[in-house]
Amino acid sequence: MRKKILEIGCGQGFNAYCLSQRDDIVGIDISVEDIAVARKRFPGVDYRVMNMERLEFIDGYFDQIYSLDVLEHVDNLDRVIAEARRVLKPGGKFIINIPYWKSEQWLLKLRPTYFKEIHHVRIFGENSLEELLADKKFSLIRKRKTGFLQHVFQYYMFKRKQSSKTQLGIGHWRDNWKTKSLYVSLMFFDEQLFRTPVRFCPLWIITLPIGFLINLFGNIFFPKSLFYEFRKDV
Repeated sequence: MRKKILEIGCGQGFNAYCLSQRDDIVGIDISVEDIAVARKRFPGVDYRVMNMERLEFIDGYFDQIYSLDVLEHVDNLDRVIAEARRVLKPGGKFIINIPYWKSEQWLLKLRPTYFKEIHHVRIFGENSLEELLADKKFSLIRKRKTGFLQHVFQYYMFKRKQSSKTQLGIGHWRDNWKTKSLYVSLMFFDEQLFRTPVRFCPLWIITLPIGFLINLFGNIFFPKSLFYEFRKDV
């Protein structure tokens, strides 16, 4: 049975597109430009311009809500969580990815203007998100540290001096052939490659196990992100 899923802060739509292959997905973002790009790239997916602090859906409509690298940007965090809880069904899942605090501090040292450029307004402490969600009547299902190898690409991007039209100066993997090449090269070490055309190049048979081991140990001490699954309590 297909689930009803909402992705808040869907950006240019790739994750929502992947989710749409097996479930009914709505992707929302406050950026008119990003939604226009998402609609052009993935025309079969329901993308909408919407403020996540005022969700235009009835109570208890969705089975799952995704929030991937979004909550560190929002001004009114309590309001966003309250709206997510409102539109989730009882027992529905709230799936969240946030930057790890050590990674954020390191990136700020590389680029002191980082938070101002991309509107990060908070750093979540080690257990602060699960404590906040527990107060909002969500139960923690799963938590894991992820993305150690992503630091290679981010180091390169954050040390660049030139400006970019994306990420308010930090840049995007599509910017030029160098960033594209580095991004694709690193993808061979990440299981996310199975969501991209890179999966058709069998080199990943060698690189993927290497990437798994590097991330396994790197994520113990210096992950890029924390990934959570919460359940809405009745």
